[in-house]
Amino acid sequence: MSQDGDAEAAVPALFGRGVRGGHPHRRDGYALIEALAAELRSGRAALSLLSLRLAEAAGLLPPGSCARIAEQGGAADVGRELHARTGGALPPWPLPRRVRGKAAYAVLTGPAPEPEVAPSWPGGGPLREERAARFAFALCAAAEELFALALGAHRRRSAGLYYTPPAVAAEVVALALRHGSSRSPLRVLDPCAGAGAFLCAAAAAAPGAELCGVDLHAEALRAARAALALARTGASLRRADSLRAALPSADLVVGNPPYGHVADPAERAFLLRRLPALRGGEIDRYAAFLLRSLELLRPGGTAALLVPDTWMTNARSGPLREAVLDAADVAAVCDLGKPFAAAKDTRVQAVVLVRRTATRRRPRAARVLRGRERLADAPQGELRAAVRCGWQIYRSAAERRLCAAIEAAAAPLSALCMVGYGVRTGDNARFVARRPPLPGELGLVGGEDVVPFALRLRPKALRAPTAALNALAGRQLGRPRVCVQRIRTNSSAPHARWLEAAPVPPELVCLDSLSTLWCEDGDRLWALLGLLGSVALQRYHRLRTTDVNVKPAVLRELPAPRRLLEPGGAASLAQLARRRSAQAAAIPPDPVRAPDLERAIDSAVYRLFGLEEADVAEAERGFWGPRFAVEFPRLAQPCQTPRVA
Repeated sequence: MSQDGDAEAAVPALFGRGVRGGHPHRRDGYALIEALAAELRSGRAALSLLSLRLAEAAGLLPPGSCARIAEQGGAADVGRELHARTGGALPPWPLPRRVRGKAAYAVLTGPAPEPEVAPSWPGGGPLREERAARFAFALCAAAEELFALALGAHRRRSAGLYYTPPAVAAEVVALALRHGSSRSPLRVLDPCAGAGAFLCAAAAAAPGAELCGVDLHAEALRAARAALALARTGASLRRADSLRAALPSADLVVGNPPYGHVADPAERAFLLRRLPALRGGEIDRYAAFLLRSLELLRPGGTAALLVPDTWMTNARSGPLREAVLDAADVAAVCDLGKPFAAAKDTRVQAVVLVRRTATRRRPRAARVLRGRERLADAPQGELRAAVRCGWQIYRSAAERRLCAAIEAAAAPLSALCMVGYGVRTGDNARFVARRPPLPGELGLVGGEDVVPFALRLRPKALRAPTAALNALAGRQLGRPRVCVQRIRTNSSAPHARWLEAAPVPPELVCLDSLSTLWCEDGDRLWALLGLLGSVALQRYHRLRTTDVNVKPAVLRELPAPRRLLEPGGAASLAQLARRRSAQAAAIPPDPVRAPDLERAIDSAVYRLFGLEEADVAEAERGFWGPRFAVEFPRLAQPCQTPRVA
């Protein structure tokens, strides 16, 4: 919890079913907690009363203790008894002097709440832990929800704090023990412990291990101590900054570090001095913790962290990947989807790293999973060879063959055209007028105007620009371009297009919500529009990265058929793209059936790459999902297979 966060301010919304940004709860009993907090006028008091009910369910209080409190009172006496029995861990905050009201009665006499246990990844099973651990997880989830609500959505994003659902914490620990160096670690450390979800998971999965937790926030550590007491274990908990403090080494380091770009200049300077591998890339909090966790491991120890997957694919993160491989072997990575309701765009992975020892053995290939689905292993030598350009790791064997076949016939997109940014005004409210341009003004196009293959303009004009801004905009004028959405769709449909491109006429200026492509060869530019909209490149891009940002750096590295560089090589695809663009501008898309011209474009692109039928089928199956059986046969229709020069 943030030091300036006020937990009491969260009381009105605490655990409500309408709450956005926290963990979804399986039982309507959590709505009672909201009412309880309102009755007691204290979120902390409500959590402490909840802890009594959980303690009874976990066997730390005699059966019927909470029911007697509901009927006869005496919460303070029971609290003192529990406080003595648990060494002061429970209840975590003072109990109210009086416990009255319908909500209090329901909490004390009803079933003990349990955490949300549904997995967020494909093939994941429900959380299966002993009852005591489940009640510990329930308190973790309740406390962390309180902290999240106290911070509010904006401050939570600024701090990069997204608390871990219990099922995710348990899965990360299980992956560490399954694929790491030891199934029985002597010491487990969470350097960003929060309310203790990972420590509770470690207590259940590695009984007997010494548990250590560090966090900046005293309130979170108090909740973690209480949760561990419910799990009938304890931990050494310390309030400190794990990036600065001297900490004990461990056999297993686990956790969910904070995410987000570090903006504070002093903090950035410290991190660059402390962790030189962060230089050259975006300085992200989780990247700092990734490196710090390896320092905290004993030789041969295992680190298992829940982090975004962008560190593997971002071209600017090469020094970070190199530093990781210099210190450790990548034992396993597992795509766990998007478990955070408060960060719907954040796709996370469990990454399991094993720190090298002096007597190094030949490392085995990294195990790669998507949920419980095993994909193709990633050899350590392959990771080392691609350390600078990035790792495309979440691929089955068939997907790896598809990507290799595309790359074998391709040059990077940057070899066929110029790729750049749109104009950044610095103040759209001042410089962007939402109306048609007046005489002498420049018309603008932004991300909102792009549909696949066409523009559907919402009129915008560049209003009273500065001389510098006018000069930047002028560089785009007079040349046709292709624009690409900078922020891709959030649609979960298998066939949703993550690359949305459209032609831009020479009199319009692209804003920075778009990336731009330009080349002198008009046919090649139109052919590139067709390429960007094709199933082949859409599928490759999805296998390349899950980042929602489609930046020029990503576009420059995409594969384009080398045949487009040959004289006349772009003509046929360009003709199809022109026809599809004219059609898309006039006709709304059919949600059930892809347009015939798009299928013709797909067929042409497959031919330009020279893909075999098995590779084409793999691209189609991965892109269309349940629509594969309908769409794939259409490629074989005569009208869909034009001759490619």
